[in-house]
Amino acid sequence: MTLFRDNPMGLALDSVYGGPLDELRRKGRRLLEVGMLADRRRGASRGVGVLFGMMRWAIHHALHAGLTDIVIGVHPRHVQFYVRCYGFEQFAAPTSYPMVRNNPVVPLRLRLLEGLAKDKLPRGLADAHDNPLSASKFSHRFGFEPEQLRGSLIAGFLKASYGVDPCRMAGSGLAWSA
Repeated sequence: MTLFRDNPMGLALDSVYGGPLDELRRKGRRLLEVGMLADRRRGASRGVGVLFGMMRWAIHHALHAGLTDIVIGVHPRHVQFYVRCYGFEQFAAPTSYPMVRNNPVVPLRLRLLEGLAKDKLPRGLADAHDNPLSASKFSHRFGFEPEQLRGSLIAGFLKASYGVDPCRMAGSGLAWSA
């Protein structure tokens, strides 16, 4: 999983959803994009606990950073899971996404504070609410400076796979989670 805080260079999803994301920004929304959210297990039921754990970290990172929305781009077959388990909502039309080999993507958004204020929370959001993480858990975990990334395996992977130079993006809101 990767977490990208919005920054002057934008988010990965800006490559296909720049207009709708800019509209959210104009409304004062502060965004966190969750990307590369994957589990290599074949059985989805075995991966749900792992996914809940990873999303819990993303939610609490966003809360401690003062962000208002989490945005994700998912394959159409995963939309209902995120809507049902977290309260995500679709914010633009599906399209093909070059970053994932032109597979279809549906953009989803979680209005974090509004979602957590509901009387009845969806299962995944309730899990994050009931299992808080302190701000100290994030103090040194997510930020990377360019000199830390230069020549690293993750920098090489991102450059080769996605054409992203994390050394250029570091310090401007790029965040990583393992």
